[in-house]
Amino acid sequence: MEFAVAAFSTVAGVALSKLCSVKGKLNTDATIISEELKWIEAAMKDHASSVEPMSFLQAEYFAQLRALAYDIQDCIDSFNAKMTTDDEFADKIAQLKERSTATTERIKRFGFPVQGAAAQAAAAAVPAEIQNFHFLMRGGNLNGDYHNCLLYLRLFPHEHHVRTKPLERRWTAEGLVPGEQGAASNLGMLVGSSIIRSTQRSSNGKVKRCQPTGDAIRQYITQRSMSENFIWLSHDVAELQNEHLRRLSVHACANAHLNLPQSLSLLRTLAVFSTGAAATLDSYEAVLDFTKYKLLRVLDLKECAHLSAGHIQAIYSLVLMKYLSIKSGIIDRLPREIWKLNQLETLDLSGSGSSECDGADGIVTVYKEVLLLPRLKHLIGKFELSGTDTIWAPVPSDVEKFLKAHKSMLETLAGFVTGQKVGFPQLMSLMRRLRKVKIWCEPNAKRRNLHALSSAITKFIRDGPGEPHLSRSLSINFQGSSGGFTSDIDPVPGILAALKLQGKLGQFPPFVSQLSSIDELCLCSTGLSWEDIRAGLSYVDIQGELICVGGLKYLKLIENEDTLGPIVIQPDHLKSIKRLSIVCKPRLDITIQAGALPDLVSLHILCETLDVLPGTPGIEIAHMNQLDQVELHPQVQGGIRAQWQLAVDGHNNRPVPFLLFVEEP
Repeated sequence: MEFAVAAFSTVAGVALSKLCSVKGKLNTDATIISEELKWIEAAMKDHASSVEPMSFLQAEYFAQLRALAYDIQDCIDSFNAKMTTDDEFADKIAQLKERSTATTERIKRFGFPVQGAAAQAAAAAVPAEIQNFHFLMRGGNLNGDYHNCLLYLRLFPHEHHVRTKPLERRWTAEGLVPGEQGAASNLGMLVGSSIIRSTQRSSNGKVKRCQPTGDAIRQYITQRSMSENFIWLSHDVAELQNEHLRRLSVHACANAHLNLPQSLSLLRTLAVFSTGAAATLDSYEAVLDFTKYKLLRVLDLKECAHLSAGHIQAIYSLVLMKYLSIKSGIIDRLPREIWKLNQLETLDLSGSGSSECDGADGIVTVYKEVLLLPRLKHLIGKFELSGTDTIWAPVPSDVEKFLKAHKSMLETLAGFVTGQKVGFPQLMSLMRRLRKVKIWCEPNAKRRNLHALSSAITKFIRDGPGEPHLSRSLSINFQGSSGGFTSDIDPVPGILAALKLQGKLGQFPPFVSQLSSIDELCLCSTGLSWEDIRAGLSYVDIQGELICVGGLKYLKLIENEDTLGPIVIQPDHLKSIKRLSIVCKPRLDITIQAGALPDLVSLHILCETLDVLPGTPGIEIAHMNQLDQVELHPQVQGGIRAQWQLAVDGHNNRPVPFLLFVEEP
């Protein structure tokens, strides 16, 4: 029963913290509710040592308690957002006090039934991974957040590859975890406990996409989510009878009529997915009435392309919204009404493409109001600032004043367009909390903008005042223009966790060579030769040893043309590299000499025409004692594949590295 107890504790904890902020303001009933919730939470913990699964009576208790805690949160949030008057708030609190007292008395009267032999036998049928999860929770290694995070995976369709960053931000927006660091920690524990598995990793080895581990785990999540009324699904014509839904995931099927309850006034999360051919515009707009979802915190329309801009206008009045995701292309302009969403933490208007060098998102024009949102942390898409919003006038604009006062919470700006319009390049240097920046440079970009951009990037990477301890990443897409302006970025010692450059470069950027620390570098379609790259990444220290710039650990090269030339990695090259990925269309001529890349953990060579064999003067891998993964393109010739498989199988490392054949990104 630990899961349900922990789940209620998390929800109740949030409700209690909200009550404490208002109970002295209006009504002593809030104090009574606070005491009742504390008693209930303590009573539930006393029964946490019971073995799963819960009885029907216990499941009903938890469902009522969860609903009560959610109603308290909604009541407080609505009051703080000025959605209710003082009198309405007092009446609602009085009603909640009566419900809380009645629920408490009911639990006292009926108590918790002792689990019998039947329940013990049922517990034995729980998947082994979940039993291990129970053990971790009983041992104190896991807290109540994990249960809710696990059940949240019910939101996604079967076999869906869940993107981890948006998942973590949803958890945070829902209040299921205490901040994004807690979300990342929970995800790591769920992966480490084999409850969920990684289906895609980024260049630095971090989990990028994930799924529940196996059908048994999926079934467990489904059953528990339904029994606790946590998340409900709508697949097609089957109408949901429960109008008191808090979370709803719509999995629209081809040519199916969506049939949802008329009233979804308590909805906190709504996600729409297409599980087959796209549903029609009418089928979506006929049932998705955003004017009725006043309590919505999370809205995910990333895979819902068939909504008109006029229909989604009502979204901008949902003042409790914290996470909003709309597929790129639905709108080309973000209205000024966005200012109403002053609780918004994540705004994602990007496309759903997964390509490593994808830049096909349509440009969305935004007004200054989006930059004045007080809680916005993540602005994702392809944006440019409206030309009607003048900045850098003789009198500073309200945006400049807001940013200079360090009121902005913006951490992710991925990304903005640098072209003819003045705006983001000038404002970037004022955004002190930025951690991740993506930039598209248009061929017609004004020199004034490029100069401002170079200065902003210099400030961003420099280890100086502000927030130097934050992990920063930078991505620049030249979009067919020359990357010559990168020469204007001051080559001063700086720090970057990750850098991605896409587009033609006349030379290896000098500022990269001077970075005092960089973990991950991706060069995509730059046209640089391997000799240019190797020379730019290496320098000779005072002992005369060749050192990799900034202690680079992850290097990824992506080329569609035959520009890399022969790649020869000698023992004194790139000694600190742990992950190497090379993606190219033409034939790849690569040599890794004996003794080279001694600390390599992951080797990805995604090229259809690969003639070199491991264990030969072409590529030596036997000395790579840390090697854990080798990936090749699935179209590599059968004989070459067989030789690589033999080399991997015979590797001395334990655990034995594994060979994967994956499509290029």
